[in-house]
Amino acid sequence: MLKVIFLADTHLGFDFPLRPKKKKRRRGIDFFNNFDYILDYAKNVKADLLIHGGDLFYRTLVPEPIVDMVYERIYKFAESGIPFVIVPGNHESSRLPVSLFMHHPNIYYFTGPQVFKFKLKNLSINIAGFPCVRKDVKTKFPEIAYDIKPQLNKESVKLLCMHQSIEGAKVGPSGYTFRYGQDVIPINDLPREYDLILSGHIHRAQILKANDHKPILYPGSIERTAFAEKDEEKGFYEISIKEDKSISYEFKNIYARPMVDIFLENNNYTIESLKEEIFQRVKGVPEDSIIRFKMKNLSSLPLLTVKLLDAVIPSTMNYQVAGLRNLNLKKD
Repeated sequence: MLKVIFLADTHLGFDFPLRPKKKKRRRGIDFFNNFDYILDYAKNVKADLLIHGGDLFYRTLVPEPIVDMVYERIYKFAESGIPFVIVPGNHESSRLPVSLFMHHPNIYYFTGPQVFKFKLKNLSINIAGFPCVRKDVKTKFPEIAYDIKPQLNKESVKLLCMHQSIEGAKVGPSGYTFRYGQDVIPINDLPREYDLILSGHIHRAQILKANDHKPILYPGSIERTAFAEKDEEKGFYEISIKEDKSISYEFKNIYARPMVDIFLENNNYTIESLKEEIFQRVKGVPEDSIIRFKMKNLSSLPLLTVKLLDAVIPSTMNYQVAGLRNLNLKKD
């Protein structure tokens, strides 16, 4: 049986300043820790292939030391003998940063519509894909699929990998569903010849199914990037392919730091009363929480200074304050 590990939206480099202005816990290491966990898991279960569905990095222009930290990990993983396939996402502007690390023979990444072909455990497997199309994928996708089709081997197991929004995908706490729009692929435009479709870009893990389509797997992001994701499970997929080409898959949870909203609802606070309430409220949440403070009376927001919050919130936590931007308050 062939094992494939599929992850996406790692956003490496997020909140990872190289020269921080102040000493406090940053979230950047959370993303690297979960990335390392998945790479170690793949090696421990003796996976045959690892696929990354895009947004490897957190933005397009990434500091060189961050690029090296990421690519060194991928290079060492490739040295274990497991092929590593990457779909460039929108955060990479559909193109990965150039590096000598990426010339390893076990590292593959899409530079256009193409197919990577592997012979693994007596199975022929074709990994088709293309870099993220950031504008008008609805119009462009049929031609992309047409260009890929002649490259596929008829008798192979065929996986299509991308980093796009597909009709039916859901995001956010309200369950907003992508239906229309030029940046959404209609589900009926997806080719039928693939045994499985893998996609990054949507941060909520989910499986889409429609009519006679094979399943579409979104693994979601590996950590919570915003409070819209605070109730979402995070993880990756382990895909199993048998010799008869039958496919099964299982979502594997990984730890994501809890996100907690604290609503301060008194109308009138003094600095001391505010300190005491925050101290008491914070005692009741996990020690590694990411906290978002909200205030009923917005005129009290200026009391939530960095100095006050740093004095009462444990260094194991991160925090943010809703509404600060609207008041033009500066916060590190």
